[in-house]
Amino acid sequence: MEEQKLLFNIIKTRIPVQYRLVDVLEELLKISGDSVYRRIRGETELSFSELKALCKAFDISMDEVFDYKSSQSAIFHYTPVDFSDQESYVAYIKRMSESFIGYSQEEQVLFLTAQDIPYYYFGDYPELLYFKLYVWNDTVSRNAISYSDFCNKLDKEAIMPVYKKVTNAIQNIPSKEIWTNQTIDAPLRLLEHYYEIGAFEKRETVLFLLDQLASLLDTVKKYANDGLKGTDKKTPFYLYLCPVDLENNRFLLKRGENMLCDIRLYTVNSISTGNRTLCLETLQWIDDLISKSMLISGSSSKERVRFFRSSMNKISGLINKIDSKTF
Repeated sequence: MEEQKLLFNIIKTRIPVQYRLVDVLEELLKISGDSVYRRIRGETELSFSELKALCKAFDISMDEVFDYKSSQSAIFHYTPVDFSDQESYVAYIKRMSESFIGYSQEEQVLFLTAQDIPYYYFGDYPELLYFKLYVWNDTVSRNAISYSDFCNKLDKEAIMPVYKKVTNAIQNIPSKEIWTNQTIDAPLRLLEHYYEIGAFEKRETVLFLLDQLASLLDTVKKYANDGLKGTDKKTPFYLYLCPVDLENNRFLLKRGENMLCDIRLYTVNSISTGNRTLCLETLQWIDDLISKSMLISGSSSKERVRFFRSSMNKISGLINKIDSKTF
């Protein structure tokens, strides 16, 4: 019955917090509340038809349940993204937002390695977010249009509220983020590259995006200064500076014994899994990185001042380069 209990734990993470698990299952399976409780406690085994109905209703693979401890394989969730059908992208972001909503601060913690600036910071900087989406679209679709034309075609009213929802949700989750001195380099390289190839119709556009990037970095700096994040400054925030290359962006959401690992693909998409073996290995890898890193949030730290000054200087350097028209 271990797998059956796991199934119900997965389902708990996929229903809105305002609903009771027993009520949802009673309605779905058309059985009494007592019968639902017996299945949740593992006293009554689910029938095949009940298992099928639950997996279909909550988008759960049977392999995810029966093979969750496997060291040989892992089941990943993946939502294809196609900007010719923007509804698919909105659906992807909505699915992602549901991973973070419906839990108290005490129940969860987010671990993240930032080879690039984490996507959820962009919810407060729309034009910078659009640029990130533009780069992904250009790379995957090879659709040679300008940044402005791409922005004009975006369904902003559908995309931005969902991104804001993700940003607000993560601001209420205690997090441990591992950055490097090169984390700021990724967006800077892209902005410089697309400016050089004429993707921006006006020079003022790329300068505005650089100002937004500086503002975003200043927000992270404020979080690091206080060791707290969010609009109410109540959520614990730990920022570590790692001396080694992180190789990729990966985050691990931990809720008690349950974990979800998300691995970034391309620029905006990702695959995710709750496979326990992979999640535990990822947690061990992140813990090892933390042991090699320096905590630069919270108490006074010369390294924190040096890190943010260096990152801001890189932004200023590109602004000056564009202003001086040296390329």
